[in-house]
Parts: sequence; C-alpha cells; structure tokens
Amino acid sequence: MFVRSVIVVVLLQSSASAVELSGQDRRIIERGADCGVDPWLGLELLRVETLAGLTEYRGMLVAKACFESKGNPKARGDWRVVDGRRVAKAVGILQLWGWSEKVITTREDPIASAYVYLGALFDGMRRARRYCPKARRLFRLAWIRVNRGPFWRRADRAGEPRCHGNHPAGLKLLRRWKR
Repeated sequence: MFVRSVIVVVLLQSSASAVELSGQDRRIIERGADCGVDPWLGLELLRVETLAGLTEYRGMLVAKACFESKGNPKARGDWRVVDGRRVAKAVGILQLWGWSEKVITTREDPIASAYVYLGALFDGMRRARRYCPKARRLFRLAWIRVNRGPFWRRADRAGEPRCHGNHPAGLKLLRRWKR
C-alpha cells in the first residue's frame, strides 16, 4: 500500500515538472538565466505568479530578482550604520527589508520571499486605493510603494503618501525581455 502511494506521488510530480512552457515564459527564464537567476528558480517564480493570478506583468519576480540581486538568494544591500556597525537592511533575492520577517523566518528563502512580496503587493493595492484615490495604475503604484515605501522620506515631502512614481524596480528590464 505504501509503495503504491509513493509511486503515484512520484508519477504526479514528474508529470507536473514536465510542464510545457509558452514562448514568452521560456524567453523570461532564459533572460533571467543570462542575468544570473537559476532557471529552475525562474520557473518556480513563474509558478508563484501563476498561483497569484498575475497576467499583465508576468515575469515581474524574475525581473526584480535580476535587477535587485542578480539571482543571488544570499545577497545583502541597503547598508546602514547602526550602533557603530554596518547592517544590511535588504536581504535575499528580492531584497526585502525587515518588515517581511513578520511573515517568514528567513528572507534568504527565494520562494517564501516571492509569496511575501506578492502578498505585500496585493495588500499595497488596497492601501494605494485608499491613500491615492486619483491613481489610475494601482498595480504599478503598489509595486513602487512596496519597493520604496508607502510614504515619502524626503525632507520637503516627509510623511506625505507616495501616490506617483516613475517605474518600479525591474519594470524596464521586464519590458525589454518581452520585446
């Protein structure tokens, strides 16, 4: 009985991993691999996007991973000096800050980071709608707010909600890949 269920599980897993890729997905994975993102990781990131229901910005996680960390899950960045020593604020493949550790235990897990990032993005869309009622492109605005923070930090606009921006991290790269 146990052996038969193991064989069924192995067959199900092998058929699920042999999924046919569309031309666009294949191109995104190849361009991500050129940048340094492991192809299997790129495929998993695309699966996370599929589960989240992303269609318009398909490949955004691979592009962001390429842009932020060149595919390195142990990357560290946004260094600050705290109590006389340098501390990395951004950690992992998507360069998430400390707020993400409320949900996951380690920011160096790329798939968990992808789930947390997309969760913050969809939650950010709801908040962007509330703080910025005149905004038209809510998904892009939420992407910018997750990357740069929901409020301005500049001295002349401190505390003001961030209701516009140029391009989120990785969007130009993603558009170039899709050409």
